Amino acid sequence: MKRSLLMVAVATCFSLGATTAFAQAASSPAMGSKDDAKALKKQADADYKAAKKACKSMTGDAEKQCEKDAKATHEKAEADAKAMKEKAEADKKAHK
Repeated sequence: MKRSLLMVAVATCFSLGATTAFAQAASSPAMGSKDDAKALKKQADADYKAAKKACKSMTGDAEKQCEKDAKATHEKAEADAKAMKEKAEADKKAHK
């Protein structure tokens, strides 16, 4: 029972990570405006909060790994948002 519950929890964690990764890929950091970057950051924060909440149902190493994966995904999304914002600012400056 514990093993099957653990597998479901791990699958849920990976599912959340895959959904977040797909959403990040769909909103490429190479193009976008500052508003898009803000929206991406806000979405990353919401996804991170949901992923951490999902990790709470786990225990031990599975919980630690889930939290580690959630944090890595969040940091990647934040970096993408930052890159998008910087690109938008550079584009705006170049067009002046």
